[in-house]
Amino acid sequence: MNENQRRLAPDWWLFAIILLLLMFGIVMVYDSSYCIALAYDDYNHDPFYFARKQLTYGLLGLGGLLICSRIPYWWWKRLAVPGLLISIALLLIVWRSGHSSLGARRWIGFGPIVIQPSEVAKLAVVLFLSWVLTQKRPLIQTGRGVFWLSVAVGIPIVLTERQPDLGTAATIFVIYLIMLTAAGVQRKHLAILLGVSALLAVGTLYLPSKSHPDEPNYRMRRMLTFIHPEADKEKDGYQVWRGLVALGSGGTSGVGLGNSHEKRPGGLPAQRTDFIFTVIGEEFGLLGTSLVLLGFFGLACRGLSIALRTKDPFGRFLATGLTVMVSGQALINMAVVTACAPTTGIPLPLISYGGSSLIPTLCGLGILLSISCRPFFRDNQGKKSPIKERHSERFFRKAGIK
Repeated sequence: MNENQRRLAPDWWLFAIILLLLMFGIVMVYDSSYCIALAYDDYNHDPFYFARKQLTYGLLGLGGLLICSRIPYWWWKRLAVPGLLISIALLLIVWRSGHSSLGARRWIGFGPIVIQPSEVAKLAVVLFLSWVLTQKRPLIQTGRGVFWLSVAVGIPIVLTERQPDLGTAATIFVIYLIMLTAAGVQRKHLAILLGVSALLAVGTLYLPSKSHPDEPNYRMRRMLTFIHPEADKEKDGYQVWRGLVALGSGGTSGVGLGNSHEKRPGGLPAQRTDFIFTVIGEEFGLLGTSLVLLGFFGLACRGLSIALRTKDPFGRFLATGLTVMVSGQALINMAVVTACAPTTGIPLPLISYGGSSLIPTLCGLGILLSISCRPFFRDNQGKKSPIKERHSERFFRKAGIK
């Protein structure tokens, strides 16, 4: 067996971090939801209602992770373009006839199965970008190429934002931006992309909200509420303010597991989903939230280390995108719940309740483990790839990853 065909053991440090975050998430889903489950008939007064479902989602996700880790990662290259087209089609279906909840339309139901196409779109964009940045290298070195690539990626971003799901749309944009940087796109093209994106983002503040069509200034008011949540803590700023109260109540070491007050009925909304980090902060304090942050930092370091060790350009870009997909979303969620970013509906990966986010995330991490098993593979059977790798290598060296 030549070096190109060697298969190593998976990155066990990465797998351990994933497993620890997942198990901690199941515990916190139970802890943050049992008061709500006991209080309402909809949940049969069963304190394990949400924890049981999350455990099922976790087992299904682990099954997907193990399957994806066994599949050679280059097999996914053939799904790059079809995957993006399918994800756009699913987002269009959601936009027209998806399931609504709390003013957002983000889900499609197939009998008992409910999926969130925006989560599928994140994986599809990572695959598509990895293929384009590898196979169409001359394309991204021109302004016209960056423009058309931005249009292709912008379609799922716009469709996701209109659900509305600003958090996932922001995650996809961050993935796109970092992967372009890793590919060595010219700085002037990145500057133009950032400038145009900033103008479009400001313009969306003046668009009517799909969840509040009768309030033309709803988006702008939410932005002002984010800047000063205490000014409207009984209405638009309620969720942000209660989250800050929960985090502040935890202090350094927290009030103890199970003793959160904000998770009770009438307290913090979305305490088991988007704002579960605030329950962690209240019960475990600064020490607990720092450990969670350290866990995601460790995941990011292992993922970027895998990317740097991988000889195949497609595997390198794929590992980079998957790492940013998880760690970037975690960073955005933490920024939201700590009032460092506007409130958006985005879960904390591996920890928040919900199978539509957990299962695709674990499958994506399974692909990352597959890349870690095959660092010596080259698509042209051991010969040096004609695609120049110096730009991405320079990116990883500046990041301090060895």
